[in-house]
Amino acid sequence: MDSHQNEPFSKRLQRRIAASRFFTFSLLLHVVIVVMAGSVVLFHFTKPPDDFTAGSADGLVSQDAQVQPPAPQETPQDTVAPVTPTVSSPELAAITADTATPTTFQMPVAVPVARPSLSQNADMSKALAHAATGGPGNFPSAMRGRAGGTARAAAMKNGGGKEASERAVLMALNWLKAHQNEDGSWSEEYKPSMSGLALLCFLGHGETDTSVDYGVTVKKAVDWLIARGAEFQGRMSLTKDGFPGNEAAYQHAICAYAMGEYYSMTKDDRIKDVLTQSIKYITDGQNPDGGWAYSYVKGGISDTSVAGWQVQALKAAHLTGLQMPGVDEALDKSMLYFKDAQCDDGGFGYHTKNDERYALGGIGTLCVYFWKQDKDKLVHDGIKYIIEKTKKEYPVEYKGEKGDLYAWYYNTQACLMFGGEAWNRWNRWFQDEIITNQSKDGSYPPLEKSNSVTAALNKKTDGAGPFYRTTLCTLMLEVYYRYMPSNRS
Repeated sequence: MDSHQNEPFSKRLQRRIAASRFFTFSLLLHVVIVVMAGSVVLFHFTKPPDDFTAGSADGLVSQDAQVQPPAPQETPQDTVAPVTPTVSSPELAAITADTATPTTFQMPVAVPVARPSLSQNADMSKALAHAATGGPGNFPSAMRGRAGGTARAAAMKNGGGKEASERAVLMALNWLKAHQNEDGSWSEEYKPSMSGLALLCFLGHGETDTSVDYGVTVKKAVDWLIARGAEFQGRMSLTKDGFPGNEAAYQHAICAYAMGEYYSMTKDDRIKDVLTQSIKYITDGQNPDGGWAYSYVKGGISDTSVAGWQVQALKAAHLTGLQMPGVDEALDKSMLYFKDAQCDDGGFGYHTKNDERYALGGIGTLCVYFWKQDKDKLVHDGIKYIIEKTKKEYPVEYKGEKGDLYAWYYNTQACLMFGGEAWNRWNRWFQDEIITNQSKDGSYPPLEKSNSVTAALNKKTDGAGPFYRTTLCTLMLEVYYRYMPSNRS
């Protein structure tokens, strides 16, 4: 018989609990373990996922595992698609048979000029990444196409430029570099204008005074312009007596044009004073009718060819952002002159509507669109004139009797700005013709048969001749990225 049978219930409970204390401790220990394990599992399923970025072999790299932050993505460059014109004339609307924009960048089958070594299958972006500095944020939007190799490649692809075209540009730039005078100028004949045109070629390719291959060349040229401008208080025709000779207004404006582009691309304050003085001579020298005469003679007969260079210089001054007095007002006023100088067929007269010349068609058309950025009737009629007159009477033939680099320089820019069918046609006409006629050393030979109004420099074998031809041809082949069709900047 159990001796504890008659014990009170409370005594028996205490005794049993004491007897089972080891079991109870074990039970509690296991409960704690189970609870802790459950907490770990619960935490695992409720922890937020890692923030992943692309980059590893399987496409996922945890930020915690990265030693260095990912490199910033390159900002895509803007491109501008050619705009199809809305000209109502049946002649321009009919330009469709051979106007497809090229989409490949293969070398032409027969190019009789030596080229820098570059793989036949080289990526266009590599061909275009030559010596340019700066970036899109440094250049006005109108110049964004020249802001580095990627930007140039995009602009060339969009505009139908070929790899062979860029090769020709590099050949020409190397020739100009090799033939620069020790003082930074070019040529002895028409030195200011040849020096301005040469500098424009380097700037058009995006080169500045800090470029790897051409920086020294650009710096020497700018130093020369600053020194000459300072000596003659901004008169770039390099005389103390003003602007003597018919060529003086051309030379002055071309230098001012180059200085304006250089400042826009570099913000180099060294050139600001000379540039401002030079531009003031242009605005002060404008005629009441909106044009300009030889030697900036107020009241002289306005000349469409002279006016073209003044407008280009003033637009470059506008793009600097310096807000020089009178610049925009002079450009607005010049539009009245071009309107009065346009002939009934869309061409432009030399002094009046009664002395139309083929070489002036592109000048008037480009200048109006360059400033107004509006495809108004004047621009439509001008483009129509360029296309029809070239097709019927003035073929783009370097070795032909009507070869005219001066006309082609302006027509190329005007048609690119206008875009669409007109540009496709002109691009097919001019690009290969300029590429294939380049000399082996990178310069351009005389147009021996030319009988155009600019035949003297077209044919000249020495002096300014080689510089004139090489710079105009280079500027034509740089057209794809030099200035982008855009709204007024």
